[in-house]
Amino acid sequence: METGKLFDCLRARVNRFLCRTRRRASAIASLMLLIGSLDFATVAGAANIWGRLANPGFENQRIKATFFFAGPARDGSPRYSCKPLGSNVSTYTLTPNPTSTHLNWSDGDRGTVMNMLSAAGINVIAMSSWGEDFLPCNDGWVTGAAPMQVSPEAQDELFDMATRKSLLIAPLIESRSTWTMREEFPTWSDGRVSPGLVSQIVNLIHRYLQNPAKPQWAGTWARVYDQSGRPRYAVGVIHAASDNLGSLPLLNDWLFARGFDRVAAEVAHATGGVQVGFFIDATPAEGSLSHASFKPSPRFTAPFLLSTASLLGIQGFAPEIFVDVSGDDDMLAWKRDFVRRWISAGIPVLVDVSPGYDGSLVFGASSHARYGLTAEWFDGMTAIVNDYGRNGMIYNSWNGYTEAMVGTPTVERGAQLYDWLKSLNAHRDIFVDWATSGPESGTAAEPYRTIGPANDVSSNGDLIYIRTGAYPSAITFTNQLTLVPKGGSVTIGAP
Repeated sequence: METGKLFDCLRARVNRFLCRTRRRASAIASLMLLIGSLDFATVAGAANIWGRLANPGFENQRIKATFFFAGPARDGSPRYSCKPLGSNVSTYTLTPNPTSTHLNWSDGDRGTVMNMLSAAGINVIAMSSWGEDFLPCNDGWVTGAAPMQVSPEAQDELFDMATRKSLLIAPLIESRSTWTMREEFPTWSDGRVSPGLVSQIVNLIHRYLQNPAKPQWAGTWARVYDQSGRPRYAVGVIHAASDNLGSLPLLNDWLFARGFDRVAAEVAHATGGVQVGFFIDATPAEGSLSHASFKPSPRFTAPFLLSTASLLGIQGFAPEIFVDVSGDDDMLAWKRDFVRRWISAGIPVLVDVSPGYDGSLVFGASSHARYGLTAEWFDGMTAIVNDYGRNGMIYNSWNGYTEAMVGTPTVERGAQLYDWLKSLNAHRDIFVDWATSGPESGTAAEPYRTIGPANDVSSNGDLIYIRTGAYPSAITFTNQLTLVPKGGSVTIGAP
């Protein structure tokens, strides 16, 4: 059946179904089965490499990323073609130390910062991007939204240095005053597929994958395996939501998920076949992001995202800011559950990590003006990464000085945050216990029953803790791992 006719058939059947259903809850449950019968097959199980790196030399590695603003400080000095609108240095709630290394952005300073990232275990830089390089200065570049002098020139300099330091870069598309994803996704009012998002990705591809003057940049763009095992160039999208859908439940979930494949197809058409994939910042469905009538949920949207070829995973950016939860303990509990629900839905997740937040000097007092930045918060975030970091983590952020989201050493806290970042990237603890019952996630509370799944989700440097006993299935370990018996001897591969 042609796609258009299939869509019309689906819409008609959904309308008839909802009209004769008294309770919305039972409508949604039954509608899941109805839509599944129309050949929108979900993936029964993701490949073990889905959401892992695919670049040569990085194959099957977990992503260990940090969000990063390219460029020098927004201190009022004009470094590039666009003059920054004033200085934001007075609003730093954490100050980098030494200041010159992290704010001056000279060639030597950039090299020092890249060396620090590598030493901390980072392999991917999530590069903040605010629009195409042809935009005027008052639309996207140095408009006061980014905390640094983010510009096309600064991004070029970041690519140059990352290439020399063997770090990978995955662009992260930001919202700005004249463009947000939710206003045009999945289609604009004239029927075009998310034209602003497509344009930004195509512009980045022309600059960094298809630039004849800089052929070495192409190998620096992070490639990630999709669920079919196909490498795609990774693109992050912040605040993934839509204000451009209808009112039918479930149909909107399908349209939203399908939109990413449509964007990927438009990009491929415009670039001679370049295949991109998406890490989406899934705005919490229960959250308060303004003007977003649709926000994806693990319960209803995930089944359709599972049949989205271009999806690489979920990559949040401090989603806890948008929910009505206060107090560090409750916020950590919410965040743990948020990550768990997406993983339980079968989708790779990069656990987003921040040391806390303090945007009080920028945004004023609010319920979420300041949280975290305590030993208890660090311990809670570490536990979430240890339990759910199968595919990796993203630190938010390396140089968010105005909101205390910092990975560098600082005047106020010394090397505390940098040392914590290094510890998050060190390894993952995975647990195996033949006597367990119930759910299996590889955590201490929900260990795997056999060693095979632990090996499948592992990466170099991980520790696998195995309860004493015999595990008859032979295993060929695919990474450099440390096996730790718990309680006595362990036999692997014996009948």
